[in-house]
Amino acid sequence: MTTIASAPTPRPVVPFWFLQAARAVPAGILAQYLLAGLALFQDGLFWAWHGGLGLALFLPIAAMALAAWLGRPARALRWWAGLLVVLYVLQVVLIVSGQNFGSGLLQALHPFNGGLMLVASLVLVAKVERNRARTAR
Repeated sequence: MTTIASAPTPRPVVPFWFLQAARAVPAGILAQYLLAGLALFQDGLFWAWHGGLGLALFLPIAAMALAAWLGRPARALRWWAGLLVVLYVLQVVLIVSGQNFGSGLLQALHPFNGGLMLVASLVLVAKVERNRARTAR
């Protein structure tokens, strides 16, 4: 008896907007570090830009998380997208609670958590790019 070997089904590719959102998050986080440095060493007005960009980063992070939970192509990225959401929420909690309680420790953890967010976002970009490279063959 002979069996017919079927070609493996191609992996789903994440949408173009997902790729762009994944690329925007690490760039935004690096810009956050730049704005914080400018606020510390040049002009305190940059804190407003820092906060505004931090709020704007919620859009690509939330979009990726929703796509990872609701869409089939990004399903493999659920863990990393979820981690990024948790770290983002923790980022906001650290700075707001640190300011409200006057805790320098909580505020000092804010940039450390930003570093963790940067690492998680870079891993997410690497996974998306690797998936695109595999499906392009």
